[in-house]
Amino acid sequence: MYNEQVDKKTPAIEIGIAGVFKSTSGWQDGKYYCFSNEASPGSVIKVTDNSSNKTIYAKVLDVIPDIKQNYGLTIIVSNAAASELGGTEQFACNVSYVK
Repeated sequence: MYNEQVDKKTPAIEIGIAGVFKSTSGWQDGKYYCFSNEASPGSVIKVTDNSSNKTIYAKVLDVIPDIKQNYGLTIIVSNAAASELGGTEQFACNVSYVK
């Protein structure tokens, strides 16, 4: 799905900090979810952990909730996605998405 989006438009790339939220999905089926203020809900984005250099694709659920713990975060990924990337509660990442 990400490649289909990129075929139509050039992706934007952001470098920033990812946070993590708890989710029950993704652990077994490999489907990952995230919150982003830049990518459209329903779109799929590419997230790369800068320290492990691992990449996942995640479906955007909505904008990042406006609460104190999320201040300054570029993206928030599900805990299953963070585990796959090798990240901790917060980690440096590259995010690629189509607006």
